[in-house]
Amino acid sequence: MSRPPRIVDALGTYCPVPVHILARALARMGPGDEAVLLADDPLVRIDVPAWCHTHGHALVATADDPSGGWRLTVRVGAADGGSTIGTGRPT
Repeated sequence: MSRPPRIVDALGTYCPVPVHILARALARMGPGDEAVLLADDPLVRIDVPAWCHTHGHALVATADDPSGGWRLTVRVGAADGGSTIGTGRPT
């Protein structure tokens, strides 16, 4: 049975803080675990996908939050958390 996603609240913060809050949360999670970032900074829709790509994580979903802002679901990548870009490994 999988664990429920961890809620990561970054409401009221602005770039680059939501990504830093997300990074700290994911660092304490294991590969395959998921976190849902709650954020109202419009730049998270650009910053989080780019950050996930460069750090080996997967953006699973992005949705409007009925209370305002967005909910971005991120799945933790490989244990090393590193990017596969330029390594010869598949991305």
